[in-house]
Amino acid sequence: MVESEPNILMQDWEDDYLIETAIEAPRVWNTLYDEIEIQELKSDRFDEVLKMIEEHYIYDEPSIKSSKMHTDNGSVEEYLYLAQTWMKDTLSTVAVEQKTGNLVGFLICRFNEMNNRDPEFSKDRVYEGTILRELQKFKHYLTKRGNAYKHNNVDKMLEVYSWFVLPQYRSKGIGTELIRNVMERQLSEYQWFDIKVISGVFTDKVSQHIAASLGMETLYEFVYSAWTPTNKTTGEQEKFFVEIVRENHSAKVMSVKVGPTSSSVHSDHRSNEIDEHDITL
Repeated sequence: MVESEPNILMQDWEDDYLIETAIEAPRVWNTLYDEIEIQELKSDRFDEVLKMIEEHYIYDEPSIKSSKMHTDNGSVEEYLYLAQTWMKDTLSTVAVEQKTGNLVGFLICRFNEMNNRDPEFSKDRVYEGTILRELQKFKHYLTKRGNAYKHNNVDKMLEVYSWFVLPQYRSKGIGTELIRNVMERQLSEYQWFDIKVISGVFTDKVSQHIAASLGMETLYEFVYSAWTPTNKTTGEQEKFFVEIVRENHSAKVMSVKVGPTSSSVHSDHRSNEIDEHDITL
């Protein structure tokens, strides 16, 4: 008599390796074209995201590239530290190529409260690196004037911090799916946080279009060329953003209320049309 294989559901999971594997396996939220998996971001992928930020994101994201942050090692190291801090809050997502297992994109989000806001992203934080210090000052200025808490009458929300897809994987709807996934799938599983608003500073015109197609409205817009901090040595005002990246002229604070009545679902043809371009945030 040949003994049949035991039903996996009936096994006593006493094998520590199997238990650990089951717990650590990332959740796959969706698969695009049977090629790209949208997965929750697990800690074993942190280094890969940080490497992508260091090798690609800082040379591609409009506000960071235009400020030439890559020339300031202190700013780069500090930004990588911040990114790692943001990722530890776990509601972040990655796009993974099935056949290689390689990371091709990410979306870093974080829960914040109005009266207990992230100290790593405020005007009170003293940042290493002069360029990053000015970049964070710029973003704080925008979020203060495009006050998503006040506009939506809430005291807590989910904020998008970084959003990126490698150039060779763009025009496939990956960027759209990363943020749509958070709106329509992930956030509903964090009901105990009672989060009804998603907001962010969107620095790329394509990411702004995608956000708008998913129901986000613009709360405040600022033209890059108008940001002219005073040079402490000469006392003169100088442009901080020194070049236009892919015709991105302004940054926008955008937000949307999410939930059963959310307007986040729009026609697929519009999202596909937008994704014919680049996306960074």
